[in-house]
Amino acid sequence: MPGDAPLLERLAQLPPVPAASAVALLADLGTPHQDPVIGPLFGIDEEGNATVNALVPPVLEQLGSRTELTCYAALLEGLTGIWNAAVRSATVTRLRAAGLPPDDFLLRLQKLSPTLGLASENGEPARQWMADPFTQDAVLVQQCLVRVLFALRGMAEARAVELTQD
Repeated sequence: MPGDAPLLERLAQLPPVPAASAVALLADLGTPHQDPVIGPLFGIDEEGNATVNALVPPVLEQLGSRTELTCYAALLEGLTGIWNAAVRSATVTRLRAAGLPPDDFLLRLQKLSPTLGLASENGEPARQWMADPFTQDAVLVQQCLVRVLFALRGMAEARAVELTQD
């Protein structure tokens, strides 16, 4: 639609929402598995017991423990993590296709962009990542998606309160 501000700009204009409110939201929902945004992270097993995706508790702990963190900042952190993983994957694919030897490959990755998280003084984190890049980045992306979903849901709840106040 012409004249519409991009989503991130609209979200940035909302009043700050503490990330901890996304954690508190779970208690208010009662049945989080029925929520269209975060519901897929929760479930009910065959015996009727509540289940939760293993990535949810550590993400909620991070959101709740950082008092200065807002839902918008958590959203940006999550998107940044996903972006870095996507760029690493695309870069690795191109460098591997060029047939670089492993050491040159690692040096090239470290040099290309320090924001990709592979540049460090000793290079050991990058070597660990290179041993199994798929698993390393798949877990990161999943954690980031959980963070994004909770951040969006927290911001949406605050916006809903704002819209429904008389």
